[in-house]
Amino acid sequence: MILNDIADILKRGKRFFLASHKDPDGDAIGSLLALGEALTLSGKEVVLFNEGPIPDSMSFLVGIENIVNSFNPKSEPEFDALFILDCGKLERLGGNSFRIFDIKPLINIDHHESNSQFGDLNLVDANSSSVGEIIYRLIKLANLPMSENIAENIFVAIQTDTGSFRYGNTTKEAFAIAGEMVGWGVSPWKISRKVMDEYSLKKLRLLELTLKTLEICHAGKVGLITITQQMFSKAKADNFDSERFVDYPRFISGVEIGVLIKELGKDYYKFSLRSNDWVNVADLAFHFGGGGHPRAAAFTKHGVLDSVKQEFLDKAHEVLGNGNS
Repeated sequence: MILNDIADILKRGKRFFLASHKDPDGDAIGSLLALGEALTLSGKEVVLFNEGPIPDSMSFLVGIENIVNSFNPKSEPEFDALFILDCGKLERLGGNSFRIFDIKPLINIDHHESNSQFGDLNLVDANSSSVGEIIYRLIKLANLPMSENIAENIFVAIQTDTGSFRYGNTTKEAFAIAGEMVGWGVSPWKISRKVMDEYSLKKLRLLELTLKTLEICHAGKVGLITITQQMFSKAKADNFDSERFVDYPRFISGVEIGVLIKELGKDYYKFSLRSNDWVNVADLAFHFGGGGHPRAAAFTKHGVLDSVKQEFLDKAHEVLGNGNS
């Protein structure tokens, strides 16, 4: 069993390199910090890598200051394994990550069903609510220590990826683990305030501009909003200020697919997709070279905005027409 094999590596090894995807969310950061702290408390050496930037909402987490955004492992003693967490494909690690790929074995831990299975060992469990849930199991199986700080990071990972225990990936196991973490001293109210509910003024101004772009398409089944670089500048906001904006069109009664189109550069856009009941947006994103979960996925595309938007809407119309709407 892969879980046992990886737990054995954690038990035997002395030095580990842990990495998660760029522009990290709570699951990426929480999983990275939780496993890193558990290994450190057991007397092992770790390097934590994330190209960043790290969201301000995560700045309160203990250990966040230990994450580096560049690294050359050739200048360091050998590592016993490279762990890549919450990353569907290697490109998501970012441009500075190529230097770490000489570390072997490469252990891929994820819960995206579209994961490209890039590791020497692949622990990809699409039934887990989050990578944080998988890290919890690994910590237990490898007999690594638990602490309040580790528990807080695991809770953040599970809470954020389940949308505060509201999304379809919220399971009995997710609740049970979160409950155990509360038993270690974690405050759900503190986490919710810091990570989920604390909006800056610039974020609200960006939201105001974004909601003005709302389009309802395909007989009310697609809700679409757009953020341009000009809007970011006008609101004095950054990428992380648009976190969870994609949910707003999804909230509209009758909408099945919520879409956020975000301008990343000249003629370059990211499409974030959410669905409510039956559309598998991971399949929809895969058509355009992306991936994710059945109810949450994304892809990037080059082209003129009107053209790439229409291409997406045509495909969404085809998917909706083939479904049980």
